[in-house]
Amino acid sequence: MRATAPRRAFDFARLKEALERSDADTLAGLYAEDAEMTVVDRNRPPSAPMRLRGRDSIAAFWREVCAREMTHAVTQEVIGPDRLSFVERCAYPDGCHVVSAMTLDLAGGRILRHLTVQAWDETSCATG
Repeated sequence: MRATAPRRAFDFARLKEALERSDADTLAGLYAEDAEMTVVDRNRPPSAPMRLRGRDSIAAFWREVCAREMTHAVTQEVIGPDRLSFVERCAYPDGCHVVSAMTLDLAGGRILRHLTVQAWDETSCATG
């Protein structure tokens, strides 16, 4: 009988801390080299979502997001061996709020696929 290698667990605590501290470098390091990210929101509808392929593209996305002046709170996580989901609530100083539901497919302790569906306050947010 052949022994199987132990499955490398994903570090959700590290992800949560990186999001809440706006740490783009740590976030980027959690993705597989060939990861894919899809974002759906009011400006990027399901028929034309934003798609990023590869860790470098995803890292650039996180650098831009983490450079914004806002707070992040991660809640409602559901964690499995190959997938996790959570809600991120963001607030800008001008009163704009954003809620994102994220689902991550995991492999080898890294994020392989990432889907974000987000909603912005329509009345108080100028951009999304």
